[in-house]
Amino acid sequence: MNYQVITGGIGIATDTKLKLAQAFKTLLETMPLNKVTIDILTQRADVTRNTFYYHFEDIYALLEWTLQHDVLDQLAHYRQLNTWQGGLDVALDYIADNRQFCRHLFQSVGRDLLEQSLYAISSEMVEGVVLDIQPDVAPFLKDAITNFYGWALVMQFVQWLNADLAEPKATVIQRVELMLNGSVELALKNGQQLSQFGQTD
Repeated sequence: MNYQVITGGIGIATDTKLKLAQAFKTLLETMPLNKVTIDILTQRADVTRNTFYYHFEDIYALLEWTLQHDVLDQLAHYRQLNTWQGGLDVALDYIADNRQFCRHLFQSVGRDLLEQSLYAISSEMVEGVVLDIQPDVAPFLKDAITNFYGWALVMQFVQWLNADLAEPKATVIQRVELMLNGSVELALKNGQQLSQFGQTD
């Protein structure tokens, strides 16, 4: 990847963060997260320790920024009923393209951050579908459906990663579609019958 220094503080800052993120992912291709130190990272990225700490509090802050930049920021276009599969495709491609990076995260103390990032991906997609179907849905029902199906999707990601991506990506997408198509609509309909979900008086 080529990094072009952009005129202005914001551009330079972003360029440096990208440089650190790429070095971080490269290191995690060959070593577990707990072996990555600031010294090793900054040497790989060819920046100083002070530069690292100017941008990030610690390794975990870099990890969070990396996942946000690489995946979460791409999901804005996949929050509708007819486009959510695209978001799923983005997430699965990221796991495939960064297999060792994700596996080392999953096998370390970074697992929680990885799962939370995967949940952020899943919940954004599900919430977008819920709101696309029923824009005036009660918040409690929306959150309940988003949480349930969001974590269900996370487990599909985790199982695929645990199996070393042996299953074709298309099969994973097909299974998710089988489980979700019509299910969110039914959950919304059922929720309208339950006062505790804020749908009826």
